[in-house]
Amino acid sequence: MIHYITDGDVKKYLNMNECIDELKDAFISYGNKKSDASARDKIFKNNMILNTMPAYYEKYNIAGLKTYVASKNGVRFIVIIFDTSNPEKLYIFDANTLGQIRTGALSAMVTSLLINKNDINFALIGSGFQAETQLKAMSSIYNFNNVYVYSKNYGHALNFSKKFDLNIKPAKDLSVLKEADVITSVTNSNEPIFNYSMLPDHYHINLVGSNLIGRREAANDVLDNSDLVISEHLEQSMKESSEIIEIKDKNKIIELKDFIINKDKYNADKTVFKSMGIGLEDIAAGYIVLRNMKLVK
Repeated sequence: MIHYITDGDVKKYLNMNECIDELKDAFISYGNKKSDASARDKIFKNNMILNTMPAYYEKYNIAGLKTYVASKNGVRFIVIIFDTSNPEKLYIFDANTLGQIRTGALSAMVTSLLINKNDINFALIGSGFQAETQLKAMSSIYNFNNVYVYSKNYGHALNFSKKFDLNIKPAKDLSVLKEADVITSVTNSNEPIFNYSMLPDHYHINLVGSNLIGRREAANDVLDNSDLVISEHLEQSMKESSEIIEIKDKNKIIELKDFIINKDKYNADKTVFKSMGIGLEDIAAGYIVLRNMKLVK
């Protein structure tokens, strides 16, 4: 039997806090070699990119993938989940909202492993579709002393600040980064938006921008001067992230799956997480929707 899950279903049944907790479980399972995920595979033909991101999640005995086509005509995201104990059970998701929520949840989950205080100053670079769930996810974990949003177009930042009841301060420049404990950048910039001299003495940065070579949000000196750089999936990062590829000291890079099961070994004041998306996150988030819809136990 095939079940089709709409974006409307995802909005109704995918709770942010549940997603944050589930992603933590998924990466612990991955770190303990019980679950698995492959790097994104891409096929480029006729001005089109087909992307596939397969994964297996041992906790629920599910396997599946995220797949999407991107072209000048738009983009369409789909997640497919198999019950491996009964492959006749197949679940197909519209995955635009699913990807938006799990991306925000992942940044918040990783940040919670590194920033151990209740009240933070948060700076958000970018004011688009993905920025909304980055803010919502972080606000579900932390209280904000101050929250700033910056966009190259100040009007966009101002409009974004009015969407939420959080006393968001639209920023006209990036001097606010000096006050931030946590910085999340979620843009499609081709040029670095900020450099190391603009940062405070202690920080955690989430880089959530593009997965295309040549695009970057942070200047090289940000990662080179940070104590610890966490990669979601190193093989994928070395194919798709200019920021990761160009780090001088590759020894400071650790995969998230390895960090999460050994996090007590690391004591760093300046940390960066590069988020690019892997299929394990999508099938873990998708299972929450299925469970809350009572399609699975």
